[in-house]
Amino acid sequence: MSSLDKAMQNLKYDTRMLEINLRAGTLTQEEAKKHLEQLPDSGNNCEKLDLEDDQQSQNSSEQH
Repeated sequence: MSSLDKAMQNLKYDTRMLEINLRAGTLTQEEAKKHLEQLPDSGNNCEKLDLEDDQQSQNSSEQH
């Protein structure tokens, strides 16, 4: 397997390549769905940010 083939295989499920791979036939909807279902839920590893509050406090500090 060439390095290009290896790189393409690694990117097969990459969200940036998903539509391209589906159109090219290198990936089926069923394969994509199965892959997404197997991914772990990492929702507990994130932190919620409220950008509106941050923008308002930034604007408020700029006015002073």
